[in-house]
Amino acid sequence: MSLVHHSYGQLEQDMNVLNRRFGRHFIATVAVSAAIIATTVINPHDQARATDDADDATISSQEVGHALEGVNGGLVRDAVTQETTVETGTASLEVEIPAEPMDGVRLTAGDFSLKIGLPNAAGSQDAAPTADGAVAYPSEGDSANAVIPVRGGVQLLSVIENEDADEHFAYPLTLPADHSLVATADGGARVVDATGTVKAAFEPAWAKDAAGRSIPTHYSISGNTLTQVVEHRGVADISYPVVADPLPVILIVVTAAAAIVVAALALGVATWIVVSWWNNCRSRNMYPELSTRNGFTARCVR
Repeated sequence: MSLVHHSYGQLEQDMNVLNRRFGRHFIATVAVSAAIIATTVINPHDQARATDDADDATISSQEVGHALEGVNGGLVRDAVTQETTVETGTASLEVEIPAEPMDGVRLTAGDFSLKIGLPNAAGSQDAAPTADGAVAYPSEGDSANAVIPVRGGVQLLSVIENEDADEHFAYPLTLPADHSLVATADGGARVVDATGTVKAAFEPAWAKDAAGRSIPTHYSISGNTLTQVVEHRGVADISYPVVADPLPVILIVVTAAAAIVVAALALGVATWIVVSWWNNCRSRNMYPELSTRNGFTARCVR
C-alpha cells in the first residue's frame, strides 16, 4: 500500500460552479483503509414543503435539507466546507459525488475502486446543493437521497416522506474482481477478497426514532447488494424522524513491519501506537487489526 495524499474538497454552492465541478471531490483520508461511509435513513418532521427549483418533485432539495437539519445528536455529519491539503505521497482516495443519481458514488484509491449505488436512483432527479453543504437528489417518489462530503469519505442518507415510503433501501456495490459481500453471524456484513481477507466490515444495522426507540431493522444481501430493511410501517405511535445507520469500517491487518508507517498514516494515528500494537500482538504470535471504528480501535488477530 502506497502513502497517499490527504485532501478535502470544497462543495460549491453556486450552481454554475457546482455543475462544472460535480463528480470529483477529493475529500477522503489516506487510502481506502481509512474510508468510512455512513448510510442513514430519515423520515422528516411534518413541516411546510419548501418551494424548489424542481417544482415537480414530490420531495424537493430544500425539504431534504430541512429533514437533515431536524436530526439531533450529531447523527448527520457536518459537510466539509474548507479545502486542506497535506502531502504524504503520490496516491489519494478520491470520492466522486455524481450529478446524476444513477451514476452512484465512487471511491477510488490506487488500484482499488468501489462504487455505491443509491436507493431508488431511477426515480431521483439530478443533484442540487442544500444550504448546509449536502448534495440532495430530489425525488418524485416517497423517499429521496442525500450525500454529504465529510472527513473520511461520504455519508449517504435516505429521506422518507411518509409511511407509504418503502422499507427497503438497497445499496448495490460494485467491487473489485474476486471480492464479494457476505453476511456475518452478528447481523453485519463484510467485503472480502478471494483469500477471505476482510476489506470492509459493516456493523449490525440499527434504527431509532426521534424518541430514541429502537426500530426493527436488519440487512438483506443479494449478490453484491446490501439492503437495509427498516420496518417503520409496523411501529405504533412512531416518532419521526427515523434514523437508521449501517456504518462500514474498512480494516487494516498489519502483517509486516514495513507496513507500520503506512497504517499509521492511513488511520491518522501516531506511529508509536501502531508499533506498540505490533509488538504486543507479535509477542502472542498474532497480528494487529486496526480500524477506524469509533475513531480508532485495535485488536490482535491470527
